[in-house]
Amino acid sequence: MQNNLQPVALFNKGIVGNWQKVGDEMKNGGWRVRYIEATQATPGDITFPKPNITFLCFNNEQWNSYNSENEKKDIIQNLVNRIKKANQRHKKVFLLIYIENENTQMLYDIQARLLMCNITNTILPTHNPTEAMSLMRTISDGLCHDNKSLHVQGLEKDQEVNDPTNLTNTNKWIHLVSQMSAGTKKLHLHGM
Repeated sequence: MQNNLQPVALFNKGIVGNWQKVGDEMKNGGWRVRYIEATQATPGDITFPKPNITFLCFNNEQWNSYNSENEKKDIIQNLVNRIKKANQRHKKVFLLIYIENENTQMLYDIQARLLMCNITNTILPTHNPTEAMSLMRTISDGLCHDNKSLHVQGLEKDQEVNDPTNLTNTNKWIHLVSQMSAGTKKLHLHGM
C-alpha cells in the first residue's frame, strides 16, 4: 500500500528567523509540520524521521552579527558539535545556509572552516523559503520511496519499463534500429 501523504517534518521549536517562514511555507504546501523540543534524538533543526535525515539551519544574520575572529570560531565550533551529534543519529545530515543578499563569501568562509575541522557534510545554500522547501522535498523524495509524489513514482516506473539497455524489451531495440536505418536525415542530436 502506498503512502500518498506528505512527509512529516519535525521543526526544532528554537529555530528562528527565515526558517520560521520555511515552516509556514511547508504547512501551506500541505506538509505535515510538527514543532518539537530539540533532544539527543533530534539534534537537527528540521528532521524527516522516515528517511532518517536532518537539516541543520544557518543564516547570514548568525554570521554577520559577530565581528571578531574568536566569535566566529565559537560559531563554527558550535556548528561542528551539532553536526557531529546529528551524524551519530541520522543517516544523512545537511547544512542549509540561508543567504539573502548573495553573500557567497560567507558561504565559502563557513565551508573552508568546516573542512579544516574535517567536517564534509553537504552544504546547501538557499535564498528563499520556496527554494529551501524544494531542496528538502527533492532530498526527502530521493531518500524515501514512500514520500515520492505520484508523478515521480510514475516516471521511475516508466524508466524501468522503457529502459533501452534492457535486452528483453525488444520493442525498444526494434524502434532504435529502425530509426538508425532510416538514413542520416532522421538522425539528430538531442539538446546540447
